[in-house]
Amino acid sequence: MRVQTFIGKSNIEGLHQMDEHINEWMARKKVQPVMVRQSCGQERHHGQNDEPVVVITVWYESEDEEEI
Repeated sequence: MRVQTFIGKSNIEGLHQMDEHINEWMARKKVQPVMVRQSCGQERHHGQNDEPVVVITVWYESEDEEEI
């Protein structure tokens, strides 16, 4: 089993972009999700206000993986 983490802005546009990115990644890697977790947080940029973000972690199995 492997894991991939995605982080994106917590607004409508950011969520749509993350959806597209995750869908493209899943199709390209031919993954079968086993478990998905989502959390929210804040990301601080140098001297700027905190920005809300969403973090999605996908545990998966892939057709591209070799058996160990």
